[in-house]
Amino acid sequence: MLPRCRPSARPGTASRRARGDQGAAAVEMAIVLPLLLLLVFGLIDFGRVMQQQILLTEAVREGARVGALNGTAADVQAQVAGTVGAGAALSYPAITVCTNSSTASADATVTAQRTFSAATPIFSVMQLFGGSSFTITLSATGVMACLG
Repeated sequence: MLPRCRPSARPGTASRRARGDQGAAAVEMAIVLPLLLLLVFGLIDFGRVMQQQILLTEAVREGARVGALNGTAADVQAQVAGTVGAGAALSYPAITVCTNSSTASADATVTAQRTFSAATPIFSVMQLFGGSSFTITLSATGVMACLG
């Protein structure tokens, strides 16, 4: 024989308890959600910074290769800009290219910089509360031996 379920002592007690649990869950979500969004947006921006740094490093390596093959500084800049892509504001603090008179121990050196700004809105929100703008200057240097 199956045991009989006893009715609760007070009708409606279970539904009031469930409503209280829902309210607690909403409060917990309100506490945790901003931290979770901060973590997710931070991971997205960190991934973008790493991707842009790798791209810039590859670009200056290709620029140094052009410079090692007796290219001009303009050729090097065109190669770096083409590798990074259109719309990237690059600066070139140092470009050294090889010439026909370069010795075998000389190096072609290319240094490029660009400014990265966050794509996610979390840092814009932080500025409303007195935070500073979020920009990072990415820099990469490529060196390749002259073929002399």
